[in-house]
Amino acid sequence: MPFVRAIRLSIRAKVLLLALGLALPPLITVGVLGLSSLDRARDTAVGISQTALLNQAEGNLEKRAADKARLYNAALDNIKDEVEGVAAYASGLIAAGPPPPDRVGRVWVSPDGPSPESERAHSAAVARARQFTPMLSAVVQRRALFQHHSLVSLGYIGLDDGGVVAFNQDIINKLLELRPFDVRTRPWYIAARDAGHTVWVDTYIDANTGNLVTTCATPLYDERGKFIGVVGFDMLLDTIQQDLLQLDMGDAGYAFLINDKGKVLVRPDLKVGQLTWNQPFAGENLLEASDPMLHAVVERMTQGKQGIERLYYQGGIVYLAYAPIANAGWSVGMIIPEASIIRPAEEVGAAIDERQERLRAQVIGLVALSVFAVLLLGTLLSLLLTRPLLQLKTGAQRLAAGDLNHRLAQVSNDEIGDLVHSFNLMTDALQEKVAELENNLRQLATLNEVSNHFKAILSLPQLLEAIPQAVREKFGFERAALYLLEGETLHAVSASFGPGAEQQAAEFIAVANAEPITLQSETVEADIIRSGQAVIVNNPWDHQRVVQAKQAVTRSESYVQVPIFGHEEKIIGLLSADYHYSERPLTARDAAQLLTYASMVGLTIENTRLYNELERVVANRTDELRVALEHAQEADRLKGQFLAAISHELRTPLNAIIGFSTVMLDELDGPITALQREDLKTINQNGRFLLHLINELLDLARIDAGKLELQITSVDLRELIGDIAETVQGLLHNKDILLRVVLPPRLPHVRGDADKIRQVLLNLLSNAVKFTERGTITIAAQGVVLAEDQVGTQGNPHIYEPHTNGHGGPYIIRDGHRYRPYIAVNVRDTGIGIAPKNVSVIFEEFRQVHTGRTGKRGSGLGLAITRKLIEAHGGKIWVESTPGQGSTFTFTLPISRANFEMDGSPLEGLDAPAAIGAGQPARAVEESPA
Repeated sequence: MPFVRAIRLSIRAKVLLLALGLALPPLITVGVLGLSSLDRARDTAVGISQTALLNQAEGNLEKRAADKARLYNAALDNIKDEVEGVAAYASGLIAAGPPPPDRVGRVWVSPDGPSPESERAHSAAVARARQFTPMLSAVVQRRALFQHHSLVSLGYIGLDDGGVVAFNQDIINKLLELRPFDVRTRPWYIAARDAGHTVWVDTYIDANTGNLVTTCATPLYDERGKFIGVVGFDMLLDTIQQDLLQLDMGDAGYAFLINDKGKVLVRPDLKVGQLTWNQPFAGENLLEASDPMLHAVVERMTQGKQGIERLYYQGGIVYLAYAPIANAGWSVGMIIPEASIIRPAEEVGAAIDERQERLRAQVIGLVALSVFAVLLLGTLLSLLLTRPLLQLKTGAQRLAAGDLNHRLAQVSNDEIGDLVHSFNLMTDALQEKVAELENNLRQLATLNEVSNHFKAILSLPQLLEAIPQAVREKFGFERAALYLLEGETLHAVSASFGPGAEQQAAEFIAVANAEPITLQSETVEADIIRSGQAVIVNNPWDHQRVVQAKQAVTRSESYVQVPIFGHEEKIIGLLSADYHYSERPLTARDAAQLLTYASMVGLTIENTRLYNELERVVANRTDELRVALEHAQEADRLKGQFLAAISHELRTPLNAIIGFSTVMLDELDGPITALQREDLKTINQNGRFLLHLINELLDLARIDAGKLELQITSVDLRELIGDIAETVQGLLHNKDILLRVVLPPRLPHVRGDADKIRQVLLNLLSNAVKFTERGTITIAAQGVVLAEDQVGTQGNPHIYEPHTNGHGGPYIIRDGHRYRPYIAVNVRDTGIGIAPKNVSVIFEEFRQVHTGRTGKRGSGLGLAITRKLIEAHGGKIWVESTPGQGSTFTFTLPISRANFEMDGSPLEGLDAPAAIGAGQPARAVEESPA
C-alpha cells in the first residue's frame, strides 16, 4: 500500500491513535449506558414517588372528608338545637297566655305585608309575632357573638294565622318589593308542617337575598297540640361553602354536599341563574349521572357510607372521598384531581430531566475531548460516570420507598457530583418539610380538638382545671400548672401532675399561693408577665429568681413558662410545664408549642369569663324585673281597689250632700239664717270640689287602663271654641279679666272627640281664670307643621306611615319632604306664670306648683288628664311661661280632610283640600283611616 507507506507517523501519534481507538468506543458505550441508567433511575424515582404520594393522599383525603363531615354535623346539630330551643321557648310563651299588647315592631302579614286592616284582622298573631321578635334577635346575635363564623343568616317564626312572620332583623321593605309573599307557601314551611318534626329543607332561592339557601325548620304547636306555625333558621349556601367546605389542596380540588336523594345542595359552581325567588330550583341529581362508576359512588353516599374512590370524571382521573352527615341525612364529598396529587413527583422528574440534559451535554463534550485523551483517561472517566449514576439510582429507589434518612456519598466534584449534592439537598428539604408538615398537622389537630372541647365547657372552674390537664394529656408534657393574674398578683389556680400525683398538685397550689407573686417581685414569673416572652428555666435549684418554696415541692430539673395573652394582647396569666418523670431536656420547639396553646387558652378563658358574667347579670336583672313586676301588679291591684272604693263609697254620699245642701240653699225646706247659708255654701262648694277630684281620679284610671274610648269625628274648632268662650264668661263674673278669641278666617276641621277637646279647653281656661287676677286671656288657633313628624322623602308621594294613634290624616309636601299638618291651639293668660324649674313637672299626676302662693287648691290631676287626652288624639301639649307675666299652653290636633285645601294642585286621583296658613305652595294627601 504505497499510500500508507507514504504516511509517516510518530510513535506518540500511533500511541495516541491506539489509545483513541481503544478508549473511544468504550467511552461512547459507557456514556450511552450511563445516560440510559439515569433515564431508568429517573423513571423509577418518579413512579415510586407518584405511588407513595397517591397512597398518602388517599388516606389524608378520606380522613379530611370524615373530619369535615363531623364538623359540619356538629354545626348542623347545633343549629337544629337552636331552632328546637326557639320553638320550645315560643311554645312556652304561647302557653303562658296572651302576648303583651304594648309591643311594637314590624312583622310581615301574608300575602301583601303589614297594613292597618291586615294587622287588625290578625291582631293576635301580630302581637304574638312582635313578642317573638326580640327572642329571635337575641338568639341570632348570641350565635354571632360566641362563634367565629355564624352560619345562620336569618331566623324567623311564621304563624299559620294570617301568615304573620317575625324576623330577627327587619326585611319587611325587601318583602314589600316582592309581594304577594305568603310564608305558608314557602318550601321550608310546607316541609316542616307536613313532616311534623324538625327537617332540613333542600336548596331553594331565598326571597330576601335572592341567593341559594337551605333551612332548618321545625313545626310549632300550642299546648293542645294544634299546629300554629313554623320556626326556621336560614343558612346561605355561599356561607356554607366558604366556612365549612374550604379546601387547602389547590385550586383544582373542591367539595360538595348532596342529600339522601342524590341532589346536589352545595357546590362551588351552583348558581341561581335567571330564576327568581318564587320559582323552584332544580339542582343536579348525581344519581342520574350516565357514568356507572359515579352513579355507584353516589348511591353509597346516599346510603350514609364513608370511603374514597378513584374514577374518571370531567375529562380526568380524580379521587372522590365521601363521608355522611348523619344529622341532616346529607353526605359531603371532596374531589381532588390525580394530577394535583402527583404534581410534586412530576416536578422532581422534570428537575432530573433538566439535570440529565446538562449531563448529556457534558458527556458529549467529554467524548469530543476524549479524541485527544489516552485510553486510561477514557477508562477512568467511564468509571467516574457509571458509579455515581448507580448510586443515584439506588438512592432514588430508597427515597421512593420512604427512607428519607438515606444520603448519597459525594464521590466527585463534577456535574454528577453536583447532581448528587442537589439530590441530597432535595432529600434534606423534603425530610424537613414532611416532618414539619406532620408536626404542624398534629399540633393543629390537637389544638382544634382541645379548642372544641373547651368551647363546650361553660363553667370557669371546670375550664381552669381542664387547661393544665390538656397540656399534659394532649401535648406530651408530664406536668403543668396554670397561673392567673388578679390585679397586681399572680395566683396558681390549677395544676396537673399526672395520675396518682393529685396530692402533690394540691400541695403545689397551696405553697404557690401562700406567698403570691407580685408583678414587682424579682421572680421568673414576674419577668415573663412584664416582658411577654417565654422562658426555659434550666437548673432551677441554683436560679436566683426561682421561688425555692415551689421548687421544693415540684423538684423539677427544668421547666418552661409562657405568658397567656387575652383580648387586645393583654397578658392575663402564664402556663408552666416540664418533663419531670422522663427528664427530657426542653427545647425551643416545646416553648413555641406551649405558647401557641397558651394563646388559644387566653381567649377561651376570657370568653368564658364574659359568658359567666353575662349569665350572672342577666339572672340578677331578671330577678329585679320579676320583683318590680310583682310590685307594679300589686300597686295596680291596690289602685283599682282604691278607685272602686271611691266610686262606690264616696260618690253616692257626696251626691246626697251636694243635693241636700242645694235644696237647703234654695230654702225648699224652709228659710235659713245668713250664717247657715254661709255654712251650707261652704259644704256645697267643698262637696262639688271633692266630687270633681273623684271624677278626675276615675278619668285618669280609665286612661291608664287603656279604657278611654274616643268618638273620632270631624270637629269644627271655630264653633267649639265659640261655645266654650260663652261658658267661660260665667267664671269671669266680678273679675277684671278680658277674654279674647283670635281665629283665622278659615280654620280647618280637626279629627278628634268633641267632648274630650271641650274638656281640655275648659280645664286650661279654668286654670287661666284661677291664676289670673287681672288682664287678658286669649284663645288662638292656627295651622302648623311639626319638624319631628317628617314622614318621607321626595320621590314617592304615596308612602304611608300611620300615626301612633291609629288615625290617618293628610300630610303636606314641602321642599321634597312630607310633613303632617296640625292645628295648634293656644291658651294665653297674663297671670302669675310658672317658675322654670316647675315647667317640666306640671303635666305629671298630683303636681301643684302654686298652692302655697295663691291659696288656690286643686287635685293636681287636671293637666295630667289634659296631656293624656291630647296624646290619645295623636297631638302634643307644652307650656311656655315667664313668672309674673303669664303662661301660654299650646296643644296640637291632627287636621281632618274636611275643608283641607292647598295652594297647589292635588295629587292624581285625590280632591284638593283647604290651605293651611301661608308660605310655600304644598300638596296634600289624605291617608286612609287605620
